[in-house]
Formats: sequence, structure tokens, C-alpha cells
Amino acid sequence: MNLYFFTVEFGMCKEDGNLKVYGAGLLSSIGELRHSLSPAAKVEPFDPDPVSTVPCLVTTFQNQYFYTDTFEEAKEKLRAYVSKIQRPFGVRYNPYTMSVEILSNAEKIAALVSELRGDLCIVRNALQKIHENDDDVDIENITSILTSALKTEDSTKS
Repeated sequence: MNLYFFTVEFGMCKEDGNLKVYGAGLLSSIGELRHSLSPAAKVEPFDPDPVSTVPCLVTTFQNQYFYTDTFEEAKEKLRAYVSKIQRPFGVRYNPYTMSVEILSNAEKIAALVSELRGDLCIVRNALQKIHENDDDVDIENITSILTSALKTEDSTKS
């Protein structure tokens, strides 16, 4: 709960070196917003391990707030954090159904791979159409990004 609380509800991010708020709890409370940006507020870089143990205060202003330099950084830190959680299955958020799916057997993983193949076909076709109209599109770079995303941790070690 703490990770949700200190990101979605009370999260901060830097933009052009300036601290900005994006958390719904901060944006909906002018008092807490002022407090979070005041010199009295303790604002620290976001790190999921220690943040997961910070108490969530619901009847008063937070004692501390956390920021990331980019949303991408926050996503990567959260992915690294959850990858250490011991469980006998994988999970995935399905944006189409807005639900979390438990990948607990080969059939579920095969269905996901099939869905991903379909999405990649859509991406490939879109890139081809864009490239037909714009020679400046860097398809090599996009291909490189896709290839690196598909490499597993074991394949990068060899």
C-alpha cells in the first residue's frame, strides 16, 4: 500500500529540474500541497525499499514525500522492486481489461504471447506505413529497442 500511497496519492516528480506534484492526494488538498512544497517538508528521492516501510498518515500531513527525476525512472524502480518478490507465478497488467492477470501456467503464457504477437504485427505494419511516407523514421533504432526489450536476463549474461 505504501508504494501506491507515496506515488499515486502523494508522488512528486522533477520537470526541468523543478519539483512538481502529481499525486491525487496532493492535488486535492491545497493545505497538504503547500506543506509538501514548503521548507518544512522532508522530500527525498524515491526508492521503493525504504518507502515501503514509511507510515502512511491519513489524518494529518505526511512526514515525508518522495520524488523521481522521471516517470520512467519510477516505473523501472518499481519493476526492479516487484521482481524480487518471491511468488510461484508471474503477473501482468492487462490495459484492455484493466485487470491484473496471474500467469500461472503455460496456457496463460501462450495466450499472452499470441496477444503480443498480434500487437507487434500492428506495430510493424504501422512502422512500414510511416516509413513509406517519411524516410527519416529511424526503423533501425525502433527495431533495436524492441530487440533489447525481448532479451531475457539470462541471454544478456552469455
